[in-house]
Amino acid sequence: MSMRFVSLALILAVWAGSAYAQDTRGMGSMRGEGKGRHTPQDSEQQKIDREKKKAAEDAFKSATKGIPDSKIKDDPWRGVR
Repeated sequence: MSMRFVSLALILAVWAGSAYAQDTRGMGSMRGEGKGRHTPQDSEQQKIDREKKKAAEDAFKSATKGIPDSKIKDDPWRGVR
C-alpha cells in the first residue's frame, strides 16, 4: 500500500511540476520583465537571427551534399515474401 502511495505521489509531483513550468514560461513578459514571444525585436536582432538561420541552412546543405544517393531499395521483408 505504501509503495503505491509513494509512486502515485511521485507521478503527481512530476506531472504538476511540468504543468507549472509550462504555465510560467511567458510570465516575465506579462509583468514587463524580460523579453516575451510577442515583444517586437529590433532590426539588428532580426538581422542576426536571419544570418544564423542562413548559416545553419548552408551548413546542413553542405553536410548532406556528401551523402551518396542509395540506388538499392532496402526491403526488410524481402526474404519473407
